[in-house]
Amino acid sequence: MAASASGGRDWYAALPLPWRTDSLGYVLRSIGAAALALGLGLYLQLDSPFSAASTVLLLINPVQGAVVGKGWWRAVGTLIGTLAAFVLTALFAQKMLLFVVALGFWLGLCVGVMSLVRHFYATAAVVAGYTVCLALGPAMVEPEAAFEHIVTRASAVIVGVCCLSLVTVLFSRRTVSGRVRQRLVSLCAATLALVAARHAGAADGELERRRRTLAGEVYAVDDLLGVGRAESRVLSAALPAIRGGLAALFSTLMEFRFAGETHWARRLAERGLALPMADDLRLLGGQLERGELDFAGAARRLASLRGRLAAIRRGLPTDQADACREGLFMERLDEQLDDLQAALRGFAWLDGRARADVRPAAFHRHYREALRNGARAWLAMLVGGALWFLSGWDQGPTLLAVLGPYCTLLAASPFPAEGTRNFIRGTLYAIPAALLCKFLLLPLINGLPLLLLCLAFFWSFGIQATTVPRRALQGIAYLIAFNTLVATGNLARFDFGDFANQSCAWVLALCISLLVYRLLPKDLERHSASLLDHLRRETLALLRRRAGFDAHAWQARQQHRIAQLGALHGMEHPRSALALRLGFVSLQLGRESRRLWRALAGLDPAAAEARWIERALRAIAVRHRDPPLAARHARRAGARLAAAGEWRLAAILTDLAWLLRAYSQSVSSDGAQHGEKTS
Repeated sequence: MAASASGGRDWYAALPLPWRTDSLGYVLRSIGAAALALGLGLYLQLDSPFSAASTVLLLINPVQGAVVGKGWWRAVGTLIGTLAAFVLTALFAQKMLLFVVALGFWLGLCVGVMSLVRHFYATAAVVAGYTVCLALGPAMVEPEAAFEHIVTRASAVIVGVCCLSLVTVLFSRRTVSGRVRQRLVSLCAATLALVAARHAGAADGELERRRRTLAGEVYAVDDLLGVGRAESRVLSAALPAIRGGLAALFSTLMEFRFAGETHWARRLAERGLALPMADDLRLLGGQLERGELDFAGAARRLASLRGRLAAIRRGLPTDQADACREGLFMERLDEQLDDLQAALRGFAWLDGRARADVRPAAFHRHYREALRNGARAWLAMLVGGALWFLSGWDQGPTLLAVLGPYCTLLAASPFPAEGTRNFIRGTLYAIPAALLCKFLLLPLINGLPLLLLCLAFFWSFGIQATTVPRRALQGIAYLIAFNTLVATGNLARFDFGDFANQSCAWVLALCISLLVYRLLPKDLERHSASLLDHLRRETLALLRRRAGFDAHAWQARQQHRIAQLGALHGMEHPRSALALRLGFVSLQLGRESRRLWRALAGLDPAAAEARWIERALRAIAVRHRDPPLAARHARRAGARLAAAGEWRLAAILTDLAWLLRAYSQSVSSDGAQHGEKTS
C-alpha cells in the first residue's frame, strides 16, 4: 500500500506544472507581456498578430538585463534583416533558384558573424539572418506581396519587443549588478588568498587545483557582464574597465613557477617579509569580502604592500649573483601584485571611485569555426529548397521559414545536435496542444479575455519549462510552435489540412537541421586542437617579435584561449592540464621577453652587453620554430653576461632559456597525447 502511494506521488511529481511558487512572478509577467503583444497586434490589425506574442515568448527571461538587451538587439537585427529582405526581393524575386541560394548565403553570412562576435551582438547577427527567412518565406510564392510580408514581420517583432521590455522593466527588479559585484569580490578574495599562500612559500596540489578552478571562473563573469550592461548604465560604462580587470586577474592566476623558486621563497621568509606580507594579503581579502573595503581601497592597500617589497628589493646588492636572483624573484612577485592591483582598479569603476587606465581585453576569434557554421546554415537552406522544389509541396515557404531559425540558433552551441533533439521534443509536445486548443477550445470561445485566458493556460507550461535548464530548449520550441500553429488572428481559420501540413513542415525542418548537424558535426576535439595550435603559433609570433607587436593584447588573447580550453574539457581534465601548462609557459615567455626588452632599452646601445642581448634576441627570432636551439642561444648570451658581472641580465636570459626548453617539452607532451587519442 505504501509502495502504491509512493508510486502515485512519483507519477504526480513527473507531471509538467504551469508554475511553481518561486517562478509564479516570472510566469505571470511573461503571460502578461505575451497577452499585451497579442492584443496590440490584433488592435493594429497585423496580418499575423500571433508573431508579436511569439517574439515575447522567444525573449522571455527571468533576468531584466537579458530581456532588455536581447530585445533591443533583436530589434536592430530585425531592421537589418528587413533591409536585406528588400534587397534580395529586388534582385531575385523572379528567379526562384537564385532566390534560395542567395537566401542561404545571407543566412550563412549572418551565422558566421554570430560565431565571431559576443553576447547581444551575436543575437543581432543571427536575427538579421533568419528574419529574411521568416519575412520572405511566404513572399517567394507571392512576390507581389513581399513588401507587405516584410513590413508585417518587422512590425510584429517591434511590438513584441516593446511589450516585453515594458512589462519587464515595470514588474521586475534589477539584480545583475549586485551579482556581478559579489562575484568579483569573491574572485578577488580567493585570489588574494592564493597569492598569500605563494608569498608564504606554499606549493601543494590543493593550491594548484584551486588556482585552476579560479582561472576557469574568471571569464565566466563576462557572461554576466553581457547581460548586466543592458540593466545598468554604471555597469555599461564600466564594462571596458571590468573586462580589463578580469584579464589582469586571470594574469595573476597564470604565474609560472621556475625551478628553484622554493629556495628564494625561503630566503624571503628568512628576511621576515614573507609571512607578514602573506598575513596582510589574507587580511585584505577578508576585509574586501566582508565589505570593510571597496575595490579602490583594496588597491591602495596593495600599493603600500608593493612599496614595502620594492624597498627591500632596492636594498639588495647588484654585484652578487644570489642577490640578483633574489631580486628577480621579488620582481616577479611584484608583477603578480601589479596585475592584482590593476584588476582591483578596473573593478573600482563599479564603485565610481577610480578612473585608472584601462587594460586591453582582446578575445580569440575562431574564423575557421565561423566558416563551418555558416556553411552548415547554407547547406540546410539548400537541402530545404531542394526538397521543396522536388516535391512541389505547398508548405515549402513554411519549411524555409522554420528552417532558418532552427539551423542557426544553436550553431555556436557545443552540442547543437542534442539541442536540436530538444527542439524536436518541444515541437512534438506543441502539436497536440495546438490541436486541442485550436479545434476543440477556440470554437467555444467568444471575446478577447476568454481567448487570452485559454492561451495563457497553454503558454504557462512552456514558460515554466524555460526555468529548468535541461528543459529550456524544449520549452522555447513548444511555445513558438504552439503559438504559430494556433495562429491567432482577427479572422479565425479552422483548416485541419493546413494545420497538419504546417505541423509536418515544422518537424521536417527540425529533422533537416539535425541532419546538417550530423553531416557537419561540431567536433570539440578539433576545436581544442585548433585552440592549441593558435596558442603555439602565437607563442612563435612572440619569439619572432617585430615592430608593432602589442604585448598586452597578445597576452589577453592567449588568456582567452586558455580559458576556452579549460571550458571545453574542464580544468581537471588531463588534456586541459597539458594545455594549461602550455599556456602558462607561453604567458611567462611573454613576461620574460618584455622584461628583457625593457632591460635592453635601459642600456647604452654601444655597450657590449646590449650587443649580446640584441644578438640573442635576433637568434631567438630566427630560430623561433626550434625552441631548444633558441634556448641554446639565450643560455650562451646569459653565460657571457654572467662572465661580465651582469648577474641580473644573465639570470633573465638563463630563465628565458629554461622556459624555451619547458615550452618545447609541453608541445611534445601535448603532441604525443593527441597522437595517442587519434590512433
